[in-house]
Amino acid sequence: MGTLLGHRIKSAFLSVGVVLARQIQGRAAGYDLVHDLRAIVDMNSPVCFDVGANKGQTIQLLQRCYAKPVIHAFEPSSISYSSLVSQSFGSEVHLHQLALGEHNGIADFRNYKYSDLSSFLAVNPDKTENVFAEVELVSLESVSVNTLDQFCAGQNIKQIDLLKIDTQGFELPVLRGGMELLKKQKIGAILLELNFSALYEKQSDALEILLFLRDHGLRLVDYYEKERLRGKELSWTTALFIRYP
Repeated sequence: MGTLLGHRIKSAFLSVGVVLARQIQGRAAGYDLVHDLRAIVDMNSPVCFDVGANKGQTIQLLQRCYAKPVIHAFEPSSISYSSLVSQSFGSEVHLHQLALGEHNGIADFRNYKYSDLSSFLAVNPDKTENVFAEVELVSLESVSVNTLDQFCAGQNIKQIDLLKIDTQGFELPVLRGGMELLKKQKIGAILLELNFSALYEKQSDALEILLFLRDHGLRLVDYYEKERLRGKELSWTTALFIRYP
């Protein structure tokens, strides 16, 4: 009777668009990102990398998740970086006006009208595929690019407990810049954006990212923050991955 009653209650809520899900401490459930991050990276002071920090949204998320996270936040855009430095995040947050990629150097970065769309990549102009096809390009600026491996070596960082990447189609170059860390199993978990719709020209392919992470020993926990083009097919989502010991 208990199981039947539970099913009826869930069905009643589902009929009005509300999903009920049981969450167990220490286990991922796939519904609440904060809950699952705490379960996957179970420590008070994890070392977190926020690659593509924008205006500090992920910094705030991580500070809700953990008691005292050590956060290195990377934002190449001078526009977004000025917003970051104007905020008070605390002494454990280290801000870097820097991009991460596959190679060191200088590259052109595109600042779009909506800063969370800014990228090294040009937006896809196909309106049938990209809802942001007509977004205005505000400026093009030259930015410094480093790799995960070289940055960590220079800062004497031995382990990344959580690596977050939100780089608008530029995820694979960031991952490839951390090949040594990945090979040595020094990245414990990864949170990144997967694009299934062609939002940018030459963007990282979602399937290639999944295969790359699988080949480096990271397993998919779940998808979060799902967005759907035309209300049907999945367009982009946030994915969480874990490395098992």
